[in-house]
Amino acid sequence: MALNYLTMENTALRDEIYREVNNNPALEIVREPQASFRRETSFDNIQDRTSYGSSETSDNFQQLLENQESYGETLQDHLLHQLNSMNLSNDEAKLCRSLIYNLDKNGFYGSMLSPETFLAHKNPVAERELLERCLKIVQALDPIGTCCRTPEESLLVQAQLAEEPDPLALFILDGHLDFLTPPEPAKIFRKLSDFHDNWNKKAFAGKTVLDTIPLTEQAAADALKFILSLNPHPAQGYTTDTNNSQNQIDVVLTVTKEAGPAQDDFSRGVVSCNSDCHFQVKYSSGALPELRISPDFAFDKENVAKAQLLLNSLKFRESTIVLQGCAIVRAQKNFFLKGPGHLSVLTRRQIASQLEVHESTVSRMTARSGSKYIQTEWGLFPAWYFFTSGVSNRDGTKKISSDRIKQKMSEVLSEPGNENLSDRELCELLNKKGARIARRTVAKYRAQLGLKNSYKR
Repeated sequence: MALNYLTMENTALRDEIYREVNNNPALEIVREPQASFRRETSFDNIQDRTSYGSSETSDNFQQLLENQESYGETLQDHLLHQLNSMNLSNDEAKLCRSLIYNLDKNGFYGSMLSPETFLAHKNPVAERELLERCLKIVQALDPIGTCCRTPEESLLVQAQLAEEPDPLALFILDGHLDFLTPPEPAKIFRKLSDFHDNWNKKAFAGKTVLDTIPLTEQAAADALKFILSLNPHPAQGYTTDTNNSQNQIDVVLTVTKEAGPAQDDFSRGVVSCNSDCHFQVKYSSGALPELRISPDFAFDKENVAKAQLLLNSLKFRESTIVLQGCAIVRAQKNFFLKGPGHLSVLTRRQIASQLEVHESTVSRMTARSGSKYIQTEWGLFPAWYFFTSGVSNRDGTKKISSDRIKQKMSEVLSEPGNENLSDRELCELLNKKGARIARRTVAKYRAQLGLKNSYKR
């Protein structure tokens, strides 16, 4: 029963739990599944606290957010209507539609699938360029600023696409939103001046935008006014169409980066990182009801035993998933620190060995055909995404991920005089650099990079 529950997706498991509750009077539900949450943004707080122009403009904007009526169509329909009128290639149109149907009720993808999961990973370079192109296409549709990971990113996109963007506002929105707290021009001006002075004191410091902008309190006031004219909730007023969602997904784990060092403690979902931070892995049980054994039926020994078996099985599912999640985070620390493109070689056998469980137990959670996903700082990823293949180094002591090999191949072929290297010559060069790789593997990776053979280059 415990292994069966581990394989089940949340929808099927929820139905199974309700069936058991109906059949067993010793079980009772103490909490129903949670409803979806509303994302709070730091920009909301800035708008609430701002005293600058506290006025009719600010009041009207707040009233607009609170009282805005529905536009009478879904966000997806509104975006697709514009998309269908554009002259796009088949690949662009298909990927743009996937991105549009992946948006949450706020118009963002931060709590949905990461856009990288829509790529086939057969030609990484070309596919990445296609994704960047399609993201910009959807972000520029009305309402401007959807299809971003966070409201902060949406504000920057809106500012960049404005007819006459304020250059100082662009600088603040590009990673310096904390300068707006508190949202008072005099204090914003002081923070900008301090940043500018400290930056120029650094050795070999390059020029910044602040070197080309007249930095005054009035300029800070104008930048604040421009930023407050933007909308951190571009999808406000639209409903969301979930009928065409890509998959029935189960978010089984959430991984967050927490400040301060910590020792590994998988029992509490803690994974150490460095002296600045650690990772917290939490089981996402919100989609499942919370159960307990009813004290009114303690005398019913048979049903109490069945109820306890169910609770133990659910506990086994939770603890097993958290343990595997912690092991994955520890093995892929670079990814959780830096994001996509930083995966290391990892197999299910390695995770099973570390946790001293059977490999099939790991496969039950991470199967490609499964619906289990992990929410990260970089988006939502299927559990299988974190397992990658690779090749051995020269002495066979460790593995080099396929992503690293492909990156090295691209660097070698871009060097002057190496444009026409054959697969065999490239193979020999990579072997000299420490990678134990066969010529046919080089040919496969070259094809995945979208590079022609030496006769056609």
